[in-house]
Amino acid sequence: MNRQLYVNFTSTNLKSKQYGRATMKFSVRVSFPESGKYNWFEAVKAFQNIGFVEVAFLDPELFLKADIKEILEPFKKINIKASSIHFAQFKLSNLDLFSNVFNKTTEIAKSLGCDSIVIHPSMGKYEAIKKLLKERIEPVLKKEELYLCWETFESKKRIFGSIEGMFDFCKNTRLYRICYDFSHVHKEQEDILRDLKKNINIIKIFHISNRVKNSIKQHYPIYYPEEEMALDFDKILSFLRQNEFRGHLVLEYLPQFHSQLLPDGLKLKDLYEGK
Repeated sequence: MNRQLYVNFTSTNLKSKQYGRATMKFSVRVSFPESGKYNWFEAVKAFQNIGFVEVAFLDPELFLKADIKEILEPFKKINIKASSIHFAQFKLSNLDLFSNVFNKTTEIAKSLGCDSIVIHPSMGKYEAIKKLLKERIEPVLKKEELYLCWETFESKKRIFGSIEGMFDFCKNTRLYRICYDFSHVHKEQEDILRDLKKNINIIKIFHISNRVKNSIKQHYPIYYPEEEMALDFDKILSFLRQNEFRGHLVLEYLPQFHSQLLPDGLKLKDLYEGK
């Protein structure tokens, strides 16, 4: 029976009336073939039964040369949506490059009806990009109703200096959110759950994969039977469902585990979406 609930929107941090239980959505990271080594249409089509993909870019120069029509083509012909766009990776203190890549990325996001752009906090200092963010990035985010989602990294040499610094930066803003990557946070599970509970309102996207316990090995399948894994995702996902997380959870595995993306995605979709 439907009943009216007040649920917490993670994208706006506001209360809004909705009918039915809040639900999370699963997605798979798919990298655009900037070097042309594989078929983009088929790469996206492989996950149509999951319903969402994160469109990822790597090299900024190749990205700027890529044909937007080619990037968008699969989404015109396949019943699938973009959960998020992953920004090309480079040192963000290269301000002209940052601005050019951002402009093209926002054009793609708008064309795909996607409001979330995931970005790595590169090596460097926040002060080096502060002016650009305020004068050229934030006005576009506000106008186009987009969110720049900073992906969690622990290095003190990166912008914000720590994951806690990223949390603090995103609090009390409407334009910035967190993309929480479980393979980049080397904490015990109980500590992670405490982080999530405290910061759930500013986390818009999760990158989900597992880590091998007591090892640097990461981006393994969330259910990997051959080694002892660091995280119990049934507990984590149950926690997120209980806390009515409404965003996307994007599967991101190492290339040698890509064959596991589709079966894992379908399993998670069956277990957790709309339940």
